[in-house]
Amino acid sequence: MNTLMLLSSQLSPINLNHTKVKHHLLLTLCILLTACSTTQVVQFAPPQPITPKADTTLLPTFSGEVFYILGREWEAIYDSTSAKYQSPKAQLLRADSITMAEYIEQRLIELYPEKAYNGYVQKIELIVQTLLQHTESQQQIANFARAELAFNTNDSIFPLSTTPNEQHFTYLLDSIALSPQWTNRSTLDSLDTEWFEEENALLSMMLWRGPRFFYRIIQSKARAEKMAEYYYGEQTNSGMQGDAFRHIYVNVLLRSYVGEWVGHVVMDLFWEIVKPNAPCDRYMDLHNNRIGRQTLYHDFVYPEEGAQCNQVRDWLQWAEQVQQFVQDSANSHLPQWDKETPTFIVQPEAQQINPTQYIYWKK
Repeated sequence: MNTLMLLSSQLSPINLNHTKVKHHLLLTLCILLTACSTTQVVQFAPPQPITPKADTTLLPTFSGEVFYILGREWEAIYDSTSAKYQSPKAQLLRADSITMAEYIEQRLIELYPEKAYNGYVQKIELIVQTLLQHTESQQQIANFARAELAFNTNDSIFPLSTTPNEQHFTYLLDSIALSPQWTNRSTLDSLDTEWFEEENALLSMMLWRGPRFFYRIIQSKARAEKMAEYYYGEQTNSGMQGDAFRHIYVNVLLRSYVGEWVGHVVMDLFWEIVKPNAPCDRYMDLHNNRIGRQTLYHDFVYPEEGAQCNQVRDWLQWAEQVQQFVQDSANSHLPQWDKETPTFIVQPEAQQINPTQYIYWKK
């Protein structure tokens, strides 16, 4: 107000004959009034997205479906019949002669930047190779590997019987992997796959033998989980009879589908030694693994005069054979173990148990 009064006083009759002064004062007044009625808007730059940085000290896990899909994508790059083959991206990757290991690591970093990192796959491979070199059965593993390699890389093992749900799910994964588009994170996150746990060490098995071979492993594990739930309901926690059934049965499946060597590596090394377990669980699982994979394998798979089951659902018959074995109390051994029992007690006791009797320590 003071400014306006001052300007009004300056517009007195004495000064009106001074045209230049009059115009100057009017212009000043307009500027002041305009400034008072204008609201200045401050523009802020939008925040820049923060790229997540993976912790390279960790060994993150990914679902088996992710590994399978990425492995099948890599196969499509080199498959002239696939929809991806002629895409610019596939042509560029072929020109670089990209390996499955390189491709999977690149895609994991692209899809999961908060978890995957450069050197992740190499670190997994190094750990697995070190584990194989230091295991007590190193020589046995080497012999199995040479004997089974030719058979297990043959696609003839894959057309084995599947359920409608398994067929549908396999078709879904293949359609994602082999479509013209490249799989994105939202598609992977939308997969409803309650059967399959996350893994990392099994990635090595896929790199050695291929994604379809790898699928047989996770399929065997899923079947064992479902059949254990079918027969034993909630009695499948560690130490229970349902847990014993699951380990015996998954080893029957693995030996039948992917061979004894792979079953040993997956069950005795990857899922027992790599993953921490209480002594009571570890030695129970190792003992029951051998029953399904070695000691009584032929009794479960060849139940009648050495004639193998050839029905469409042969794996269901194997499950029935294992379940009947577990239900017979004469075939069981119940040691006095719990989660607190130390290794120096559990190990020697486990070594003395009849190899044809399965172990469970929790009723």
